[in-house]
Amino acid sequence: MNNKKIAVIGLGYVGLPLASLCAVKDYQVVGFESNQKIVDILSCGKSHIIDIKVEALLSKANDSGNFHPTANNEKLADCVAYLICVPTPINSNNDPDIKPLISALDVIAPYINKDDLIVVESTVFPGTCDDIVLPYLEEKTGKKVGVDFQLAHCPERVNPGDDFWTTENIPRVVGATTQKGVKAAADLYVSILGGDLFDVRDIRKSLRPKISIADTKSGYEISQPPLGSVTMMRSIRDAEAVKAMENTVRDVNIAFVNELAKISDVLNLDVVDVIDGMSTKPFGKGPFFPGAGVGGHCIAVDPEWLKDAAKRAGYMPEIIQLARNTNNGMPEYAISLLQDALNEKALPIKGTRITVLGVAYKKNVDDARESPFFEIHNVLKKKGAELSVYDSWISKENTSDTLEETLKGSKAIFIVTDHDDCINQLKNMDLANLGIKVVVDGRNCLDSESLTAQGILYRGVGRR
Repeated sequence: MNNKKIAVIGLGYVGLPLASLCAVKDYQVVGFESNQKIVDILSCGKSHIIDIKVEALLSKANDSGNFHPTANNEKLADCVAYLICVPTPINSNNDPDIKPLISALDVIAPYINKDDLIVVESTVFPGTCDDIVLPYLEEKTGKKVGVDFQLAHCPERVNPGDDFWTTENIPRVVGATTQKGVKAAADLYVSILGGDLFDVRDIRKSLRPKISIADTKSGYEISQPPLGSVTMMRSIRDAEAVKAMENTVRDVNIAFVNELAKISDVLNLDVVDVIDGMSTKPFGKGPFFPGAGVGGHCIAVDPEWLKDAAKRAGYMPEIIQLARNTNNGMPEYAISLLQDALNEKALPIKGTRITVLGVAYKKNVDDARESPFFEIHNVLKKKGAELSVYDSWISKENTSDTLEETLKGSKAIFIVTDHDDCINQLKNMDLANLGIKVVVDGRNCLDSESLTAQGILYRGVGRR
């Protein structure tokens, strides 16, 4: 790449750290973001994303002088690579919504020149780049892919809240419409990540080296690809399928342990103890844990993209649909646990003050997309509950400024998100003295015995 000016389209939780990393690696980076408020924040040297790793990386990018956030698409002129990191949500019918992706293509199309590289990082269903992006760009630009420009896909793998796996070291896969394109994209990502380059066929030949990393959750060492490595896929469709399928695997497995939780309830088992026992087997498991719902922009969305692609090809993936139905039904199921527990304490849902803890879709992140909180909140409201809400990472829905103040007058606690700081604070409180009668632990994060000793009725998802 003779001219080292590249563009990152979309400065959200995927695009911002990627743009920052590119700047740190001495690329001149134009970060395009349509939201002017976000651009203003970034232009002041601050991050609109609450994440220590992202903030530290952005600080380095700002120090380099190479990062230039803008809402002016004219600044994209003369870039030689365009990395598209816009959201790819699903609509109210769970159908993939490609409008943000099309809008991003409209933004870059006027500036695509000879030998430029376009990389879609946004999650898409297999066939999107070949069947939608490629013809759209060719029509808009009058140029031919593989001749005038290269089109590649490198699915993002950001894991918000993870202290170890970050944009700087997560192994990546790339695919493209041509061999020249996949090599160009792979070389770009190798230059950014600093890892080794592999061919996907090396995995099957067992030629790919591994590293061992201590897994703090299981206590075992696990084998991982080398940090920051890049693997070339044999087609752009395969690269698209990697992201959709890896998160669909997670979704199906979470659905399965949620099913185990329901079985544990009827068989009077403690599913967390059972899973802990299962985890002593050092291979062939997750572990995965049940909960009050599956949220976030990956697991709750990506299976719908894969399902849509399969349906387009004439096959209805029943297991994926079953997994989605199961996980989508967990908020209602967790509410039924609350209702049964309140009944045991002779308390109705209607008129009872209940504190809902957590708005974010997972702990230690400030992201509420697809969070089960919203369905839980709406259903409890319809049932007549008086609700208090507290999230230590997202304050928008909070009804009070502190956890203790939020709990005043409540008879029950419903845990949706187990932020470390909030749960640690909760563990040190005398909940019985505050008048709490019931705790429904939607993340199975509390010690049931200590709460029972206080005279509090505890219900987890699939545990006693």
